[in-house]
Amino acid sequence: MAKPPPKDPRHDDPRVTDLRSYKQAREKAARTPPPKPKAPKASFLGSNPRAGLILLIVVVVLAAIYVVPAFL
Repeated sequence: MAKPPPKDPRHDDPRVTDLRSYKQAREKAARTPPPKPKAPKASFLGSNPRAGLILLIVVVVLAAIYVVPAFL
């Protein structure tokens, strides 16, 4: 009994691609419009990075103006 011929490793290699499917994928990608950029999310306190600190100081000052006279 003769040995079967060795398998050709090129047929089982996943890196080998079909040129026709590559061209179809490239044409499909060219037809689809590029995704639109997402609009930047507007923060509740605006773009100032210290807005939260400023808001906290204002709340503390207003609370002090309201609470301190009650103890006098």
